[in-house]
Amino acid sequence: MIMKKLIICLIALCAFIFSFPSISTAQNRDIVSLDGEWNFVVDPDTRGLRLGWGENGLPARGKRPATVPHSFNMNEGYYTYWGAGWYDRKFQISKNQMNKIVRLRFEAVNHDAIVYVNGKKAGEHFGAGYTPFTIDITPYIQPGENTLTVYTNNEPSKKSIPYMKSFDWSHDGGIIRSVNMIFTEPQAMRTIHVNGIPAGDGGRAEISIPFIDFSKINCSKTWFQAVITEENQKTQNIVFKGKLKGKFSDGRFLTSVNLKKAKLWHFDSPNLYRIDITLFEGKKPKDELSTVFGFRSIKIENNRYVLNGEPMRLMGMEWTAGEDMEHGLAQTDENLNKGLTLMKNANCVFARCHWQQSEKFFDWCDRNGILIMEEVPLWGYETHLSDTLLPIALQHLDEMIDAHYNHPSIIIWGLGNEISSHEETNIKGLDTMEKYARKLDNSRLVAYISNAVHHEVPGPENILPDASPRYDMIMYNEYNTTWYGFNLDSIPAALDRIHGMYPEKPVTISEWGICEPKFKGGDERRATEMVEQIRIYGSKDYVAGAIYFCLNDYRTHFGEDSTYRYPQRIHGICDVKLNPKPSYYVMKEISSPIILKDIIVNGNDVSMTIAGNTGIPSYTVSDYYIQAGDTRIDIVKLKPGVEIKIDFSTTASDVVIYRPTGFEVMRIGVK
Repeated sequence: MIMKKLIICLIALCAFIFSFPSISTAQNRDIVSLDGEWNFVVDPDTRGLRLGWGENGLPARGKRPATVPHSFNMNEGYYTYWGAGWYDRKFQISKNQMNKIVRLRFEAVNHDAIVYVNGKKAGEHFGAGYTPFTIDITPYIQPGENTLTVYTNNEPSKKSIPYMKSFDWSHDGGIIRSVNMIFTEPQAMRTIHVNGIPAGDGGRAEISIPFIDFSKINCSKTWFQAVITEENQKTQNIVFKGKLKGKFSDGRFLTSVNLKKAKLWHFDSPNLYRIDITLFEGKKPKDELSTVFGFRSIKIENNRYVLNGEPMRLMGMEWTAGEDMEHGLAQTDENLNKGLTLMKNANCVFARCHWQQSEKFFDWCDRNGILIMEEVPLWGYETHLSDTLLPIALQHLDEMIDAHYNHPSIIIWGLGNEISSHEETNIKGLDTMEKYARKLDNSRLVAYISNAVHHEVPGPENILPDASPRYDMIMYNEYNTTWYGFNLDSIPAALDRIHGMYPEKPVTISEWGICEPKFKGGDERRATEMVEQIRIYGSKDYVAGAIYFCLNDYRTHFGEDSTYRYPQRIHGICDVKLNPKPSYYVMKEISSPIILKDIIVNGNDVSMTIAGNTGIPSYTVSDYYIQAGDTRIDIVKLKPGVEIKIDFSTTASDVVIYRPTGFEVMRIGVK
């Protein structure tokens, strides 16, 4: 009897295991980091290609150690070098791993790459230095020791984006982000795309799964099991566990999961979910893969961004990363955390990226709450969307949307910045890009950033209407007091002229600021003008938001300042080492969603009156709190325009208002 019960229990246990397999990367999918020690050789006349370094190995002479991620422009004597550089390293393959599909995942190589394995060319990636790419090296590996060699080149190119030297940031070449080796079965998922859509109190996760080789997928026997778990929330509840019901279409498996309860993602409550998916062929698990996503919606309505149904006016800034003099664009985790924390503590909830950033960058924004516009790095009047460049622009869109689709922090795909946007060729090219972006992802906004949308149309030069109003939001780089040669008094007229020409579209100020030493007045002028500028923007109801340029002074080949070994532009509210200037604290104050209307201090007694900002920024404050020593006062909800009076006693010298995520909104001295 006991034996019979034991057999029954074992059968039940086996059935349970097949129903809900554990997610194990060791069994069917293994990821090995190739970050760390490599060898590097500079190749200023590109002789390595002619001499077959990829096939025959790198020369011993000139080899030096390099730690990947790495930029060769950080090497002594090569700070302003444009050209080729080679990397190599050894890696091991076991006999068991020879039965797997083996792929290399490069997060970014700037801007051209050719990859060799054991002397054989395995693949290449040209014209896109900031987007990830994957190369199948299965045919080229051998048991035991293998050699990986990578040719890189950052020299100006007419077949690359950015085009030639038409970009205003550092040109750091090399393997600038992480490299991983991925082992899977032939029946494996390439990635998982999840679109989290709010639905009442719940949400719907629309899921699309492409494969590394759809010809290896037996659709009649292949099925999927999923587990969805609260990721960064106070609880870690499993909210879904079961078999996915869906269909195969165009080389993908399409399905959706409905949750009765779902916590939405918001920059002040960045709730995330993790989905773990197991691919089965019959009863045998073949692959496991996971990703993180959030439920949130975004649209434009009545001159406002509408996040999860709430109209709001957004405020933030851009960080021109790569300023670190030791690592450049091979950004360290410490540098990334420092820069983004500075932004968030200055009340930044909205940012741009002139070029595609790393997975770690967007993961930080997902977890800490910054809305992002990610852009194809088209820049400047020398850039024309010709028959040569347009396909590369579409490649950029394809790679960045595929890689970053699941990040709820990204709300806008940017088509480019400050190209000749009244030119017919560029307008047609941008229209093609917009259509392609929406085909890849119709859940986000699409925009183009212009520094010419204020030009009168048709005007004396009989120009075409600007490209920016053709898309979801007019993005206007407002430099009337500097690059455009005017003054503060000219800004209202410029904005009204834009609105008069394109009244159906709201405006976001996508850049504003002062570039030294090109323009005089220093940080004092920067601080003074930003206060007046944000007042003007906020007074125009059709202006939906503003992004300051920028957080930091930054390395760029356009730099006018030669204090350091690489030219820099003095454009930031922090210096090139991310030390705040006085203007940083002014930016923090004007970016606050809360206005301090009055404060009276009488000994230890404090009486504060605060109000929700009605200018820019403007959004409902929920679950903020005031900390004064051991005293905490919760601000449950404060809508724009609403005032509240708060009385309390404290012996603390400072009263601090915090967001629910712990970032500081304002600090008030009371002693």
